[in-house]
Amino acid sequence: MTRRALRPCPVCGNFQVEQLHTQRFVLEDDHPLSNGYQVVHCVACGFVYADTVATQTDYDVFYAQFSKYDDPGFSTGSGESEDDRARLEATAAILSQYFPCIDARLIDIGCAGGGLLAALNNRGYRNLVGVDPSAACAQLVRSKTGEAYTGWLTNLPPEIGTFDGVVLSHVLEHVLDVAGGLSALEPLLRAGGKVYIEVPDAARYANHVYAPFQDFNTEHINHFSRVCLDHAMACRGFAAIGGGERLLHSSPHAFTPSVYGVYSRGGARNNIDPDKGLKPAILRYIECSGVLLREIDGRIGEALRSSPELIVWGAGQLTLKLLAETQLSQAKVAAFVDSNPIHQGRHLRGAPILSPGALHGYPQPILVGTLLHHRQILAQIEAMGLPNRVILLPESSQPSYGEAHA
Repeated sequence: MTRRALRPCPVCGNFQVEQLHTQRFVLEDDHPLSNGYQVVHCVACGFVYADTVATQTDYDVFYAQFSKYDDPGFSTGSGESEDDRARLEATAAILSQYFPCIDARLIDIGCAGGGLLAALNNRGYRNLVGVDPSAACAQLVRSKTGEAYTGWLTNLPPEIGTFDGVVLSHVLEHVLDVAGGLSALEPLLRAGGKVYIEVPDAARYANHVYAPFQDFNTEHINHFSRVCLDHAMACRGFAAIGGGERLLHSSPHAFTPSVYGVYSRGGARNNIDPDKGLKPAILRYIECSGVLLREIDGRIGEALRSSPELIVWGAGQLTLKLLAETQLSQAKVAAFVDSNPIHQGRHLRGAPILSPGALHGYPQPILVGTLLHHRQILAQIEAMGLPNRVILLPESSQPSYGEAHA
């Protein structure tokens, strides 16, 4: 059954969609985004996206004031961790194939902590510019590569000039106004300029389910396949001249499939054939996630029968879902704990979010509310000598289809 979407399809602008999934969250008490959305499928072009009531102003506030990328020690994009640094160095190697001249002027929009720019700098590129909606990120990048601005795709400083290459690495999945953002690329490009775009590969989500609905989160609101990415660019007059697939470490024991394309101006703005493969791939992902969520709900129910009051370690995306979708909604949570300073001092469902060091003296059992970083948390609990009983969530037994070892 189709309906009219609140938000037009980011690829083709169509409003007729089919609903695939309802995603709910319990957000921090002062969070600017909505507490849920419908995941929908565009019946015209096949794209899958979040039909959210949140506005561009809401997202501007979120990325300016709630950015998890502000602290390079707790986020991707800065190159601080070994895995993140390796990912960004590999991205820089791909870019060097399309921009062989080290004098090329390149801009990384959504540069976070500047790790990709630093990797390019290490390869000899010096004409580099970073842009990020977080002022803290822009300041950090200036300390690394020298030129960075606070801004966004549709809100760039007028003096920024033109470029041989524009990079959007793991950005477009976050963008509410994709059409406006992509339209803003053309005036940035010099003659012969190219655009590099990399996004999570929604066609392969189901191959890598480590936490239920991990890709349906507050930030990722567009779910691209390579076909849909090429369609989005073709609709704005860009032709694909290259691209490929990647498999990235999202944690030491988990992988994120991604896809990238390289585009030049001059593509035909003609009708596109719909992507018929993305919807079944997303439905398989929803099924796999649902199985894991039910297993987790059962584990939480067991924990609550022995202790109705808990500490939850982790204030990230999985916890936000568990508070809305499982028996954790019925628990009395004494406190949440998170190592990322962006969360500390805030409140979630009325309970404080503490730093790990503030946990001494709380006797309640600790529910570890993450499946991507639980090993690190267990090691931290042991190192702190905390006597609390620890409850772990069940891990996915879903196979990786061999990709993780490819």
